[in-house]
Amino acid sequence: MLHISEKFKNHEINCKAINIGNDWNITIYGGDIPHIGAVAVGIPVALPHDINKLTSSSSLITVPGHKEDEIVNKSAKLLAKQLNTTVVVSCGIHIKNITFDEINILNNIIDNLITKLSINIKNYKI
Repeated sequence: MLHISEKFKNHEINCKAINIGNDWNITIYGGDIPHIGAVAVGIPVALPHDINKLTSSSSLITVPGHKEDEIVNKSAKLLAKQLNTTVVVSCGIHIKNITFDEINILNNIIDNLITKLSINIKNYKI
């Protein structure tokens, strides 16, 4: 298992990855009330016109009333393509009274966590 985190205001934003065979289960959580707000499955897909190039596809489930769908969808597609494997990404971060500008900062923190996680996974020895 891999675990990385970053501070946002007075909250810890966590990203944990569990290796399942060749695949990865990623959980992003933190804030005042960690939860599961959305889940995406990302799979690598070879381009039909050039099977040596990868893209990715994802499937998404969002819990009604939650807004983590863009985070998990983007992360699942990115990681599936970069790692050339199936990934599941779940996310649940609730921070009371967060502003729009703070949401943008939080999204950048999550992007940085996913970038660091991708590097760590590529160097991970099974």
